Amino acid sequence: MVFERSIVTRRRRAIVFSVVAISLSLAACSSGNTTSAPSSGPTGSAAASSDAVSSRAAVASGSSDPSAVSDSLAFTGQDEVAWNYSGDNGPENWGSIAPECDPDASGSQSPIDIELAGLVTEAPSTTSALTINYLPTLFDVENTGRTIEAVPHDLDANFITIDDKKYYLLQFHLHNPSEHTIDNASFGMELHLVNKSDDGALAVLGVLMNAGKEDEVLAELFNKLPTTKTDEQSSVELEEKIDPTDLIPAESKVARYSGSLTTPPCTEPVIWSVFLTPSAVSDPQLAALGGIFPGNHRPTQPLNGRIVNEVGSTIQ
Repeated sequence: MVFERSIVTRRRRAIVFSVVAISLSLAACSSGNTTSAPSSGPTGSAAASSDAVSSRAAVASGSSDPSAVSDSLAFTGQDEVAWNYSGDNGPENWGSIAPECDPDASGSQSPIDIELAGLVTEAPSTTSALTINYLPTLFDVENTGRTIEAVPHDLDANFITIDDKKYYLLQFHLHNPSEHTIDNASFGMELHLVNKSDDGALAVLGVLMNAGKEDEVLAELFNKLPTTKTDEQSSVELEEKIDPTDLIPAESKVARYSGSLTTPPCTEPVIWSVFLTPSAVSDPQLAALGGIFPGNHRPTQPLNGRIVNEVGSTIQ
């Protein structure tokens, strides 16, 4: 029975990692009234939306049919493009690797600097508010070669709602230092919770983190960080469940804007909800991530006239 369960686990992990590859390519990682972003159409992330839905359904049903993710596997090649966070393949040259990464006057790239004085408060503040429906979940932790990433065992258990639309949690990952800044101030780390709707739209929650007390929610993850690149066989299965809700700073203001993925292919649009009150992680936790990835962040990108809203949030 144990052997049979391990086979199922490997199959489930393979499906999960394929879903993750679709959603972000996947290494790392709203204008006027910016509370929602349109679906991305027949190309980019939306082209993989049906695969993401079928893969999520396959995981839920325990299916190991490779046809359920065959098209998804084709998207993993993008992650093999030689991009990095420094040198000739660093962020300043990503535009030659993935054209959408090249910011121009009409671009909506991420991350951005969030100017507190420039936030536009929605009236009422509950309009298009963010609703978080996360539950305690088991996660597998992997080293993608560019970040530390945690993938939930159950791809249907956790979701957020924006404009009455559900976005399911695909994974969360870490950047060192933060990608978003507030009034040009950077933070020690940033956690991204990546969510995707059944029609392929992306919504990411950004949690800024600074040195302070230990993050007990992520204690096991930091204690078991894989220091070299992993695959589905060598990823680390956490023993304790993580409730992603506990990663969200309580009663924090939320900045909402329309942006992009912060790694190639820099797909637009992505609905970003950045929590403006930083969470705390200990110096040893910061050092643990920094020892593996000393600088896995993209610099801030031009705002190009986008409006950044202050929105409400509710945790269910």
